[in-house]
Amino acid sequence: MEPGPTPTSDPVDLDSRWYRAMFEASTVPMALADEDGLLVVANAAYCAMVGRSWPEIAGRSSRDFTHDDDLAQHRAMDRLMADAAERGEVLRVEKRYLHPDGAVRWGWVSASPVVGPGGRRWTMAVIHDTTDRRRTEDDLLTAASTDQLTGLLNRRGWMTHLAEFERVAAHGGGGDLVLAIIDLDRFKDYNDTRGHDAGDRLLAEFARAMVASACEAAVLARWGGEEFALALPGSAAVHIDAVLGDLARRVPDGQTFCAGYATVRARESATDCFARADARLYQAKRQGRGRVLGD
Repeated sequence: MEPGPTPTSDPVDLDSRWYRAMFEASTVPMALADEDGLLVVANAAYCAMVGRSWPEIAGRSSRDFTHDDDLAQHRAMDRLMADAAERGEVLRVEKRYLHPDGAVRWGWVSASPVVGPGGRRWTMAVIHDTTDRRRTEDDLLTAASTDQLTGLLNRRGWMTHLAEFERVAAHGGGGDLVLAIIDLDRFKDYNDTRGHDAGDRLLAEFARAMVASACEAAVLARWGGEEFALALPGSAAVHIDAVLGDLARRVPDGQTFCAGYATVRARESATDCFARADARLYQAKRQGRGRVLGD
């Protein structure tokens, strides 16, 4: 991508040959915005960072290619820069840039005020691209919260989602929430009779059946062994009986399961609700195979 033109009468001396060469050849993304936050110059590295050529971004605000989740931070930049200046610091914030194809680049942005023409305050942004680090962290987090056999969340991942449900509920959001725990009937006998490989296949196929039966909003996990967990948030919560009924028809190799479920009550934690669902599961199992009890 071609670097942008430099402004005339620039107090930071972008027109000097050595500075211009350094600016334009730098692999570090850099850009200068005027008092209205509109880009007046950007180097090739910045253009690559935001996924657009200089003609596409000249005179535009970086708001136009800032990730939606970071727009509130973008709107607060003037205040954040002023607060940093009072502390004698350069403002540094992490933000995401959204490419036209939907790709996301992460970067630590150092934003410094500079004097523009007529004494107006312009802003110089220097970015450290953290995308690769972020992706590595996300991959590690996913691995730590995912069951390797089934591809569903593991117990750790499930508990993280329960905590998130509680956080959302505490802020008045989320709506209804149904939690269920499902246990394959007589799995130990199946495993002992047919072998561990067959048992692993059954668990993996059952996980795929859960995905096929549940809606996109559902949260699915392998709780441990032959036990699985299911959460249906919001409007999906009313479909718990239909989901478990469909799942019962999809259980591989003619096997069955028992399940218990419960709806989160007012002022009840998701963890306590899950414990009630677990109690219903054990009541169901005492009644025999293929039983489902709700609370």
